[in-house]
Amino acid sequence: MAPTAYSELQSTFGDLIPFKLVRLQPGNKHNPLECVILYSCLTPKDSIKDERESVSELQKTLSDGWTVDRSLNGRYLFMSPRHSGTPNSWKHPKPGCEIKYEVKKHSVRDTFEWEAHPYEALSCSLGTVDDKEDIWVRSLDSHDFERSRIPIRTSLATFLKHLRHPIQSRTLWIEDICIDPGMAEERAQRLKRMAWPLSERVIIWLGPESEDSKHALETLEYFNAQERDWWRDDVVLPWNPRTWKSISSLLHREWFESVWGLQDALSCDQIVLQCGEDTIPWVDVRKSLLFLRQKSGLLPDDIRARLFSYAQGLMAPPLASCEHLLLWARNQKCPDPRDKVYGVLGLLDPKIANRIKMDYSTPVWKTYEQLVLAEMEVYQKSNMLNHCSIATRLEGYPSWVPNLALPVEGANVGHLSVRRFYASARSSAVANLVEPDDLLRITGRRMATISRASDDLNGSFTQNFKEIRYWTPEKPESDMYVWGGLSMDAYVEVLVRGRTSDRALGDNPLPSIQRLRLLLTSALTSVKLDDEIVRAFKDCFFRERMPLYYNGRIYGHFHERPCRR
Repeated sequence: MAPTAYSELQSTFGDLIPFKLVRLQPGNKHNPLECVILYSCLTPKDSIKDERESVSELQKTLSDGWTVDRSLNGRYLFMSPRHSGTPNSWKHPKPGCEIKYEVKKHSVRDTFEWEAHPYEALSCSLGTVDDKEDIWVRSLDSHDFERSRIPIRTSLATFLKHLRHPIQSRTLWIEDICIDPGMAEERAQRLKRMAWPLSERVIIWLGPESEDSKHALETLEYFNAQERDWWRDDVVLPWNPRTWKSISSLLHREWFESVWGLQDALSCDQIVLQCGEDTIPWVDVRKSLLFLRQKSGLLPDDIRARLFSYAQGLMAPPLASCEHLLLWARNQKCPDPRDKVYGVLGLLDPKIANRIKMDYSTPVWKTYEQLVLAEMEVYQKSNMLNHCSIATRLEGYPSWVPNLALPVEGANVGHLSVRRFYASARSSAVANLVEPDDLLRITGRRMATISRASDDLNGSFTQNFKEIRYWTPEKPESDMYVWGGLSMDAYVEVLVRGRTSDRALGDNPLPSIQRLRLLLTSALTSVKLDDEIVRAFKDCFFRERMPLYYNGRIYGHFHERPCRR
């Protein structure tokens, strides 16, 4: 747990943090549910430092063409897209390197000590409040279960019956039981944000087995681990309609559609997903869904639409920015529109999360306003204004506050938002709130006027490359751009929307403008498009994205609907 998160808890509870657990008693499927309530306190201790070299320190030890980053499960991965041998490796490419990069990363649990036994935390969508079943409770010194009982939702009772061991007890943290109903909402949320990271394991419950769920889990596990080349964007998966249907049914289960589930799934080192009696490591599901998302043109429509919205939240930091998480949340379901923000609060940068007060008495638009202002204050960026729309604005409220309660239109939202570009060259936003009228004063500059927009380009890469070829400068080696430099350099930079090593900050695996120019120049005279040109330019065009033209030149990209002026 981040120090900031702990200091919040400490200010709420003091040095001793009260903690309630459930010891689920053994039994068979015919026995009533029985448990013991355990009470303990957490006390802070000195944190344990990760002894591995940092990513930035490791990057300094690599030769040109190599980069290093963390995988989804925390391991360091060394990558060289242009390397003629194996492009990715878990081992440092320099032979005999003695730098520490495989030292075990310590769990967030190591920053605490507590008087309770290790426990597992449960994450599930619990169904309707009216649907109830009893669990019998006794104290540690009593064997009389008749004394007390707690009504719990039937879906939770079903989950506990699947988890219950026939002989041994099982210690669990269950939100519906371990959070007292009378506890203030803000305090309850802080306890919840602590419970999952401190657990030995998080168990995600999707519900009983049905609709080929077993087949779906086996397929994702095999896809993640067995076939060497299936992750490649252009490899067609040999799956029949039954397999695709089983995956679609899995992704439309209630847990996947809830806005609250993701922060549970990304909060702990050990996470398992369970459907009926079948289980799979969450990291395998996460990687499989991210790889599938990249096969945009090869997926059934319903799965593509679901993945492109859902995969937004699966990205590892720093790719999973505030903007990504909000795009993800907008397509998720929740009982209260404020949950579009509150449901991802534990995943946001603490500097932003600390500026948002969790209060369900706050008007919905004020909750969204808090988020916009918090991001502007912390990052000095105005990215959240991209989510504002006159068509969907909250009537009667500021137009600069996005209506996050509504889902994002368009199946390709996942691709469009991951690729970030800045016309202002990453300069800081100059903005301030004018009260009491809730006006946002922001500085900008008018640059040009759009003359026309092309039709949508939603074919294969080979088909779209014909459009790239058509708009290429006539003399790539000599044509000069209107603002200086080669026209070809400006052209390739527009195609990749500025995602080059020349523009990006810090260490990155992006190609340079010079490399992109050489690649494109070579591809123009080649019969076959090789892997490197596909990797470099494959994301140039997407459905609902088209080039914009300014005085006869490609000026940029636009995604919404064609516009003419």
